[in-house]
Amino acid sequence: MSHFIYIIYSTKADKYYVGETVNIKERLELHNSGFFKGSSTKIASDWVVKKYFELKNRTDARIVEKYIKSMKSRKFLESIINNEVFYLNFKQLVFQKFNIIIL
Repeated sequence: MSHFIYIIYSTKADKYYVGETVNIKERLELHNSGFFKGSSTKIASDWVVKKYFELKNRTDARIVEKYIKSMKSRKFLESIINNEVFYLNFKQLVFQKFNIIIL
């Protein structure tokens, strides 16, 4: 079953959040409703999807999600979102490093 990694942004909090799911629309609604009480997304209710990409399964998605989060870089996230060349290089790096294809 396909899985998605998503990057959401809150103007109110001026923060990004990275997660994984099978249903982005449903997950966004949960973030904006405050459903995730222990999550860093509880601080705002204006989250919007800035970028998402598909992977073949949850295992791959979690590996790539963990890698993105390990970068701990707003600039890295903004480059994935706004710079197509950077994003294509990121996809290639993920394949080389983890043998995972971002669809």
